[in-house]
Amino acid sequence: MRLGMRALCALGALCGAGTLSATEVALCTDSGRAVLELADEAAPQHVANFLRYVDMGFYSGTVFHRVLPGVVVQGGGFSRDLQRRTPLPPVPNESRNGLHNTRGSVAAARTDDPDSAQSQFFVNLDDNTQELEGGRAGYTVFAHVTEGMEVFEAIGRLPTGAAGPLRADVPTPLVAIKSIARVDAAALAALPAEGREAALKEMIVAAAAAGRTIDALDAIGQYRALCGADDPEIALTEARMALALDDRRRAMFVLGELMATTEPGEPTYAAAMELYREAATDGGMTSQLLAACAPPAVPALPDASSVSEAEMVASQRQVREFVAAGDAYLACLDRVINDEKRAAGLRNAAVEEYNRMVASMEEIAAGFNEQIRIFKARG
Repeated sequence: MRLGMRALCALGALCGAGTLSATEVALCTDSGRAVLELADEAAPQHVANFLRYVDMGFYSGTVFHRVLPGVVVQGGGFSRDLQRRTPLPPVPNESRNGLHNTRGSVAAARTDDPDSAQSQFFVNLDDNTQELEGGRAGYTVFAHVTEGMEVFEAIGRLPTGAAGPLRADVPTPLVAIKSIARVDAAALAALPAEGREAALKEMIVAAAAAGRTIDALDAIGQYRALCGADDPEIALTEARMALALDDRRRAMFVLGELMATTEPGEPTYAAAMELYREAATDGGMTSQLLAACAPPAVPALPDASSVSEAEMVASQRQVREFVAAGDAYLACLDRVINDEKRAAGLRNAAVEEYNRMVASMEEIAAGFNEQIRIFKARG
């Protein structure tokens, strides 16, 4: 069966670029609602990247962790307890797209590497073109705030300091993103002027009871776009529908936010925990992933305190071969991640494996460098 565009969006696929009208998303925070209009044509890779995070529920429960008063408000990378979330692979810089870091614009955060943007973004509270657009490459603007700029301005006035692993600029109190959802203007306009939330709840319950998973998730998306009142049953339904599509990562993000905002003694907390355990079970994704991409064997590191020079050289060769094979494995995983025809669950499993492999390669490289240091110290 061929899935339509809305079904693909519900599965977490890449949608939105190249549409006739600009894509809009509603950002629901602890402090209120804001709407962003995305630059589909000017920053297609950044918009597609951002929407992938939106569709998988990645931003639910993330916080605005960095505030420079009167300059920027940044978020999208840390959970409510300031634990870093594992992002997707980075996207190429698109800062030369004619869009500028002016007040109300939204840009992708990155490191000194121009092509390192991932999940984090910032809202410009002032015109920051001089600071953010000089040099070889600037910071890619991919959206602008059309409603709710006051939400970000209020966050920008909060006192800041050190917290968790972050040494500075963390606002107090932390303001979290409850959800980010696509805005379907036509679908929202079709709802009654009064009681839209209640109407959507009825639609969600009816669709879920009838096993119409895509319809249920569409209605939940509309409810999120309205920034409807917190409702544990809607969150549980969203997780169940996501699991029905084998979109385990989306289920885990939704459930994680529900548990973070629910007392452990509540019945909904226990239900969320049970579903979370189910979502965390790999199922058949690992075997499917291994059938598509073969991971390299991790070499054993030498004991530099006793091995010979020849053994060190041989070990170095094995590490280099491992890194080369690892690069090929990452390229394969990247193809799976970007293949819209594959199941969302498999693509999400590929993201997790991609990050695990990167960490493994970094660990091996660091471990071998330490063994080199020990070997040289022997004289």
